[in-house]
Amino acid sequence: MALAVSLALFLVFLFPICSLVQGVEFLFNGFNGSESNLTLEGASIVKPSGMIRLTNKTHNIIGHAFYDKPITMFDKNSSSYPNASSFSTHFVFAIVSSSSGDGGFGLAFTLSPSPRFPGADSGHFLGIVNSTNDNNSSNHIFAVEFDTVNGFKENSNTAENHVGININSVYSVASEPAAYFVAGAHKEEINLESGDLIQAWIDYDGKTQIVNVTIAPIDKNKPEKPLLSHHVNLSPTLQETMYAGFSASTGKEVSSHYIIAWSFAVDGMPSQLNISLLPNPPKEKSSSSGKPRIKALIVALSVAVFVLLRI
Repeated sequence: MALAVSLALFLVFLFPICSLVQGVEFLFNGFNGSESNLTLEGASIVKPSGMIRLTNKTHNIIGHAFYDKPITMFDKNSSSYPNASSFSTHFVFAIVSSSSGDGGFGLAFTLSPSPRFPGADSGHFLGIVNSTNDNNSSNHIFAVEFDTVNGFKENSNTAENHVGININSVYSVASEPAAYFVAGAHKEEINLESGDLIQAWIDYDGKTQIVNVTIAPIDKNKPEKPLLSHHVNLSPTLQETMYAGFSASTGKEVSSHYIIAWSFAVDGMPSQLNISLLPNPPKEKSSSSGKPRIKALIVALSVAVFVLLRI
């Protein structure tokens, strides 16, 4: 009996260790009722439809939404330790700009030591860093940005409507205009701020140290060829435990940034999203969208009054 009890206790204590070795996996097919598993900061809210809205169309705001549990990114029992583990994520997002189409500033998938970013700035900094700690190796931040304005340090970086890989900075170490591959090498552009649902896949291979970033419209399968494929060793950047989530910001330009669904896995493929059940964000109008109509009405009334007075 004593041997049986000892064996049972051993298995109880062994189970968390086995779970840790096998990696972490979670799935959100929408976020209704998921608030207890999320850390929301700033302007972020979960809408009744089940979408996370990171920002609304207010100037210079920040929104964060992170999985609330730390994720182990290094497997100490692996022969490749201390190299960072492989991870993959698949999510659906939408960026709804004003009726003029001039939105900003974008959103980023982020791995960071904390779900909170005290002192982070809005605008180009995407709510992740600020001008004093940008590009500081002590940040330990990996991010993939989906940006809708000219890149940070725009004279030397990238144009608007792009996807970029960022290490401890909002300056991208690799970037490409937003697009997806079809029929081999043929590219189709994607307008990130169209308001349409867009899929994104981010895959890091801990052995080859390659980050692949792929995007596609909601009605397409994952393209065989990624938009971005960049060699980078994330071991110096990532810490033993990290938080996974999203950050977005507005500035002079504004957009509503939505996360619709999300899956994530360490050392394995993430669970499949149920695309058919996902809601569409509202095609919002900017608060200033009615001004041209008002001006036109005033002009028309003025002309009518002038004509009547001339009669």
